[in-house]
Amino acid sequence: MSSAEEFLQRMERLQAAKGEAFKPLAEILGQRAAIQKERETVLAGFEERLAALNEPYGKAYATAEKAGWTAAELAELGVEEPVKRPRGRRPGKAAAAKKTAPKTEAAPEKAAPQTGPPAVPAPAHESTGDAVAAAGFPSA
Repeated sequence: MSSAEEFLQRMERLQAAKGEAFKPLAEILGQRAAIQKERETVLAGFEERLAALNEPYGKAYATAEKAGWTAAELAELGVEEPVKRPRGRRPGKAAAAKKTAPKTEAAPEKAAPQTGPPAVPAPAHESTGDAVAAAGFPSA
């Protein structure tokens, strides 16, 4: 047998030994991946269950406050303030006034590079009363 053939046989044995040594590691890696996926699924389920309690918890907290409990007293008992979500309200007079306020001109798509001092915007051509009314404030 030539030295090249002997070298190839030794190399094959070495590769086979490395492959055998990797098998338990590959098996454990598969088990770990399965457990991690299961953990994510379980945690997602807990998050959903907790989220489902947010609304009734908030209502119960508000009821306790209406009955005379203060936020400080509830906190002292270990009761956390509920998750506050913004309520969906109809736009008021101020929002309606903003929609009717005149729009300013849009900036050009590509502005030239500024080489001098910063530009100062030109004053608006409307009276102060018009601006106040457009902002939704009652006139004086």
